[in-house]
Amino acid sequence: MKRTITSILTIFLLSTLFANAASPTMIGRRGCGYAIENTAEAYREGARRGFKIMEAHVRLTSDSVFVTSHDGKTARLGGRMNVAKSPLDSLRSERYAQERDHGSYDGGSICTVSEFLDICSESGVVPLLHLKKLNKDTHDCAFLTPLVRLVEEKKLADRCILLTSEPDYIDYLMLKHPEIKLQYQADAKWEERFEWSCGKGLDVQIRADLVDADCVKRYHDAGVKVNVWTVNDEKEYIRLRDCGVDFMVTDYITPSEANNI
Repeated sequence: MKRTITSILTIFLLSTLFANAASPTMIGRRGCGYAIENTAEAYREGARRGFKIMEAHVRLTSDSVFVTSHDGKTARLGGRMNVAKSPLDSLRSERYAQERDHGSYDGGSICTVSEFLDICSESGVVPLLHLKKLNKDTHDCAFLTPLVRLVEEKKLADRCILLTSEPDYIDYLMLKHPEIKLQYQADAKWEERFEWSCGKGLDVQIRADLVDADCVKRYHDAGVKVNVWTVNDEKEYIRLRDCGVDFMVTDYITPSEANNI
């Protein structure tokens, strides 16, 4: 009888372990989809909804302040400015508005990376800084050092992840700042760059429709984790979860909701 109980407990613990291992970590895209993207409101709401990792797109203003903005211009959110050609004070004067799948939002303004990191630190959230192509010459990577210094100043260097599709940025960061965690945005180039990225031990991000079970297995066999974007559909969540992906970027599927799918 004692052996039977022990066996049942062992099976239960193993099944629980495997179930947890199969559940991907949900990443709040641009904060989350319940506020204007890449704003402080989106990050606070994403943290409130339980995301343990949140993504922020990084750009530089004309006065060399790192801000969170996906686009190089603010027009899509109702503004009229070019981020790289505008100082922070001018960008702050704009008020954004955005139609989302789950509602309409207005009143938000541009957020600095410093503010984003503070929100992550206060909320216990891992920041995923998605580096846009910040200049035409990708060989000029010196601007990345002040960004890393900012992360270190916030005492998040052991947690923060820098994501980029630029190999030059990867090489610079690995050489100058090997302590920083990196992800490579491979997307349609994932097969072409497979050996390169795995050789560097880089976890990868790939667009969801390009990922299947064979893709995930190849990376896992190489000891690499797979992050997919963007997953807002329950069926797509199930498909990719069953493929074994490690991370999913989402606007709306919170961790608690994912656990019930």
